[in-house]
Amino acid sequence: MRTERHPQPGFTLIEVLVALVIVALGLMAAFGQVNQTLTTASRLRDKTFADWVALNQLTAQRLLGEFPAIGSSSGETEMGPAKWRYTVKVEKTDFEDLRQINVSVAFADDPEQIVTSITGFLGKATAKRGSDSNRADWTPIEPDR
Repeated sequence: MRTERHPQPGFTLIEVLVALVIVALGLMAAFGQVNQTLTTASRLRDKTFADWVALNQLTAQRLLGEFPAIGSSSGETEMGPAKWRYTVKVEKTDFEDLRQINVSVAFADDPEQIVTSITGFLGKATAKRGSDSNRADWTPIEPDR
């Protein structure tokens, strides 16, 4: 007697291995994208906090109410999840009554790796003639001709 063999339903070992390889490659690509997204989000968070530190230092220079002397200073502050080291450099410009202020910010534990830097300008306050001498009036600076 001869019996015919009917194939059993299911997958062969080769088919299962090919499917596992395809799934593994897909998961590796997905994990790579998730890792890149997390790295980018972390970098943007750090840059945002560093920008805020820099803007705070620039605002502090403006709020002093004094015309800044040329030179540089540095310090540390804490904002968000990190300690920051900032450097404020006041430089001369072509106009006598205008100073350029450069603020650079880095992590306190790695001051050579600058995260952000901004530049601002601060003019000398002049009082109007005949007005209250305690009140400053910001007037446009005319270039020497």
